[in-house]
Amino acid sequence: MRGRKGSVQGNGMKRLGTIFSWLPALLWYRVIWGFSAQTAAVSGDLSDRLLWRLMDALSPAFGAVDTATQNAAVELLSYFERKAAHMFLYFVLALLVYFAAARLAREKNLKMVLTLLACAALAGLDELHQRYVPGRSGQLKDVAIDLAGVGAALLLLGVIFWIDRCRTGGRKRSWAWIPAALCVVLAALAAFYPGDLTGLPPFAWAAERFIPGFTELDPGGQAELLAGLAPILREVLYLACCALVGCGAVMTASLAGLSLPRSLWACPAAGGLLGGGLAVLSGIPAAGWGLGFAALGALGALALWLACLIWTVWAGQNNKTGPA
Repeated sequence: MRGRKGSVQGNGMKRLGTIFSWLPALLWYRVIWGFSAQTAAVSGDLSDRLLWRLMDALSPAFGAVDTATQNAAVELLSYFERKAAHMFLYFVLALLVYFAAARLAREKNLKMVLTLLACAALAGLDELHQRYVPGRSGQLKDVAIDLAGVGAALLLLGVIFWIDRCRTGGRKRSWAWIPAALCVVLAALAAFYPGDLTGLPPFAWAAERFIPGFTELDPGGQAELLAGLAPILREVLYLACCALVGCGAVMTASLAGLSLPRSLWACPAAGGLLGGGLAVLSGIPAAGWGLGFAALGALGALALWLACLIWTVWAGQNNKTGPA
């Protein structure tokens, strides 16, 4: 009788644990729902003001141009800022849903499929919700952008689990340096690109698509505006690549078998020195911010790596006693 009662209590605790494991994902989706409930005017004004402050603080080239060029830079980048925000929100949601799905399935592939299906349904529901918000619209391309964030999260989880298998299997080779090397190459391309960014077709297309009144300018006015935007875009691309340098440093440290305590100081330091050093060599005035972005990227990757390792150990212990 006692055994049966204990079994019932154990099943009840498991059900309660499963319910609570979904709570972080539901709370985060409530945040997404709140952003979607904002009218188009409120949402656009908020994103533009935030972007203006970030550009003013991070980009010396932004502060060196006139107000008209600054407005054009904000208009050009705000579209990508909003889409990046979509991807980030669903990137985090996918991680939370994946960890909650660990209570329902053991196989990593099955958990990834469940995460993809759940996030696709939530993204579709969110876009349907936006159709009833003044000035907003629900579009399939936004669902695709949301799912791109989900895909990035699942890809990153796959990389982290692969690194963990390499570490536990003792497979440490010289190719462990490849992730950091690739990220450094990207940052170097952004820092030392010899050509004129205004001549790149995607740059001119983005200006025509997102800068109001650009097509109404004469060719000389368009060329002048693009010349003013070029150094701003170069700095933005460089800072993004610096963050990737930090992430690459974490993957390299993991594959090389560096312990987590050593990685906590070595990765931000290495990423920051590489990112800042490239900026100094190339003459980009945002060198200090490049160092900071590389260190920030490393810290973020380290935090995710640590969380996944903790979750893997915890889930493994639970699976020893039966399905989670």
